[in-house]
Amino acid sequence: MAYGEYAGPDKPDKGKENGSCNRASCQCSPARWYNHGSLAWYCDDCMNQIYDEMGRTLWQRDFPSLQHPMFETRDMISARAALGGLSHD
Repeated sequence: MAYGEYAGPDKPDKGKENGSCNRASCQCSPARWYNHGSLAWYCDDCMNQIYDEMGRTLWQRDFPSLQHPMFETRDMISARAALGGLSHD
C-alpha cells in the first residue's frame, strides 16, 4: 500500500526508475513516474496523491515556462525528447 503504510529502512533502489517509490513513507514499486521537482521516481499511487488538482495548479503557477508536467513516465520523457524537448537525463 502506498503512503502511510511503511515504517522501516529504505530499500537501496528508493527513488530510482522502476525501483521503490521515493516518497518518505512508501516503498511501493515500480516507481515509474519521474518528478521534475525532486528529480526522483514515484509509484502510481503517490504520483496521483502528489499531483492532484492542487499539485497541477501549483506546478503551472510556479513554473509557467516549462512545457511539461511535473510527473512523466520514461515513455513521456522520451517522446518529448524526440520532438526536441529537453530530457532530465
